[in-house]
Amino acid sequence: MKRLKQQLNLISKAARQKPPVKLAFLGLVALSVALPQGAALAEEATTSTSTTTTIVNTGNLGTDPSKQGEAVADSSRAKITKEQAIAKVRELFPVLKEATVNQVEYGIHNVYPAPSYQDVWTIHWQVEVGNGSHSFSSRVDAITGDLMSTYITFPRQGNKVYYPPKLTREQASEQAKAFLAKAAPSLSADEVKESDSLFYLDSQALFGPVQYDFSFDVLKNGLPSGFESIHITVTGDGEVVFFSRSEERLEYPSSVPTVSKAEAEKKFRDEFQVELGYVPVRKNGAISDWILAWQPVSDAFLAINAQTGRKMNSEGTELTSTTITISDVPAGTKIFEPRTSKVELTSDEAAKLVEQTVFIPEGRKLRYPSMNSDYRNPERKTWSLRWEEERQNLTGPMYFPAQTYATVDALSGQILEFQIEAFNYGEPREPLAPPPGAAKLNYEQAKQRALEWVNQLYPQASRNLKLIERGESWSRLSNGEQFRFELTRYVNDLPVLGGGVFITVDAYGRLFFYSVNHEQIPEDLPNGQTATVTAEQALQSYLDNFKLELQYNQIGGYMIDNTYVDPKVYLVYSPQFKDPGTSFQVLNAVTGKWVTTYEGIRMEPTRGDIEPKDVKGHWAEADLKTLVQYRILETDEQGNLNPNETITVGDWLTYAVKAANPYYTSYVLASPSAASAEVSMDDKYSQAVKYAADLGWIDPAEPLQLDQKLTREQLAVLLTSMVKYDRLAANFFGKDAFINQFSDAKQITRPGEVTIAVRLGLLQGQNGKFNPQRQVTKAEAASILMRLVKLQGHTDQPIASQ
Repeated sequence: MKRLKQQLNLISKAARQKPPVKLAFLGLVALSVALPQGAALAEEATTSTSTTTTIVNTGNLGTDPSKQGEAVADSSRAKITKEQAIAKVRELFPVLKEATVNQVEYGIHNVYPAPSYQDVWTIHWQVEVGNGSHSFSSRVDAITGDLMSTYITFPRQGNKVYYPPKLTREQASEQAKAFLAKAAPSLSADEVKESDSLFYLDSQALFGPVQYDFSFDVLKNGLPSGFESIHITVTGDGEVVFFSRSEERLEYPSSVPTVSKAEAEKKFRDEFQVELGYVPVRKNGAISDWILAWQPVSDAFLAINAQTGRKMNSEGTELTSTTITISDVPAGTKIFEPRTSKVELTSDEAAKLVEQTVFIPEGRKLRYPSMNSDYRNPERKTWSLRWEEERQNLTGPMYFPAQTYATVDALSGQILEFQIEAFNYGEPREPLAPPPGAAKLNYEQAKQRALEWVNQLYPQASRNLKLIERGESWSRLSNGEQFRFELTRYVNDLPVLGGGVFITVDAYGRLFFYSVNHEQIPEDLPNGQTATVTAEQALQSYLDNFKLELQYNQIGGYMIDNTYVDPKVYLVYSPQFKDPGTSFQVLNAVTGKWVTTYEGIRMEPTRGDIEPKDVKGHWAEADLKTLVQYRILETDEQGNLNPNETITVGDWLTYAVKAANPYYTSYVLASPSAASAEVSMDDKYSQAVKYAADLGWIDPAEPLQLDQKLTREQLAVLLTSMVKYDRLAANFFGKDAFINQFSDAKQITRPGEVTIAVRLGLLQGQNGKFNPQRQVTKAEAASILMRLVKLQGHTDQPIASQ
């Protein structure tokens, strides 16, 4: 779960970069986990009233629908008044001095399931910015007076200067600690420990504000909780803009283990297994390569209950066996046949396809269908479909009508995701009525039915997939009404690790849950490669990288396979990487080297952290080192930057885009609008081009010769567009006599753009010439990019904005 949280933090980080984008919920594929405890489901409603109202909700807000009534928001228990809570937030965030408080609620009403702890003041703010207003909320613990959350989301007016930042990361860290002491005075210094898990998620963009992220573990009984943490974001100007503390308050068991650490380590080592397969390597969210690698099996990372000595899964179930059986998938009588039409399905056609394939409970109607680019495979368009019951008997602070959900490939017609009971929160619902005359299936019958479904839904399932069986006790869900199964994609008789299918059928064989890996898995994965690293060597290499740590873990507070798992705290021995920077590395089975699989997350140093060997004494040394520091340039395997190499058009766009948003690829993957640029996804510059198009730096419909060497005149055109002066260039400066100072003025075909670039000091003449066709070197690009960075705040508009 910690890995998942880090990935979600990265996606959230990408969404906070310019240009802004609203992200939809993640698909069903991510570990079959939907809506973690406390996830906000909707933005706060904007209100224009200036009257402050207080809402005291004494209704039932339990985390488990079957235990409604245990958590009650009762303001009579408050030791901090709402006025004191408001004053505390204003004191901590001076920018809210003139903000309007629209409403104050007692309790937490905009997340679901609601946390069990409800003694909280929720303050709704409204801030006027220009001609618009922005609404958001803060929370303050009504018993201790501690701040629980605030996120300053509204934009600042004006075109600010952001570079260089006023604070270094070390200075910002001290500011975060000082802020934490004021925001949560109930915590003593020995109850909080800074974590470095988010170090490389800092938003260190050269264009726009720098933000430093800090994470603090809250210790309980002297032990890290592993889940109760505090996150703080400090800008390069020294302003705290984000504070978040875990909202759940759970009971902690004793910190004294029954099982010794030596016993736990023996069990961990004895049961640790690795598997050989194909692993995707992602760079900034996009797959850049596939490698043959050794990787620990999924159960290897499970924590060991410190009281019982058994491994625990994400449902809180103790495992008595870790035996796995792999078997072929027999061909079914119904085989999935993809559509051959090049015309995308309409929403009605996609809905009809689903309705003719699977069971949708009576009384649910299709609502709000939408087509988007697939978040894992942007070249694929998918329909998101939801069938909802009529909204009746609305009760409680939030109401979720019964609904069925599906995702359909708009071209092939393949159903990629399906949930017969999506987001099954709220009041307990009656089980689906059994089909007339149907008898319940046993485990073997349910397995055969699941394999029939897979044949019907997955392309060439019998050739591409294998069944991974963990036994009936794992397969049969706790409610006894469904059976779940996992299948893995195979290529060249080797598994694609993480590239499979999750499927659940109910006791009558109806499809209940289905999710496939959305990523495009090529048929030509590295075939013919032979592993030179043995399983024994790989096993030892991984074991050398791990240690066990006694800590508290929360299990539950989320949905798994349509079943809500109640949150509970356990004392466990948790596997931890000795070096946190290796947590996203796998062992390359061919080379024997460790390979980072999520390069964009920056969980460990990369070549961008290496001091270049060949820039000392270079005329552009300072600028080149700055671009290395901000991870815009990286050294090669020998540690060289090669500053005098000429660059391509695509190289320049990549540098500029990285300067605007270090997580631009995550933005491109999440944004439907970003897929409009005329460039193939196979092109190494594709995502940089799409992001540049979204910023308005290039015309997405105008083809670019990305692999051509960049000339000075081409650079002048791009620079003019980046500062939003392209209309001035065409309509005013195109005939400016300024250009005549250059003896080669007649060779310049874009005089307006050259005039603006030179007048702004971004480009300069050389010996009375402009040299429009001379190619640009990496060093020159670095110098010019830094001039552009220093220009921001002095032009009419921010450079990296829509």
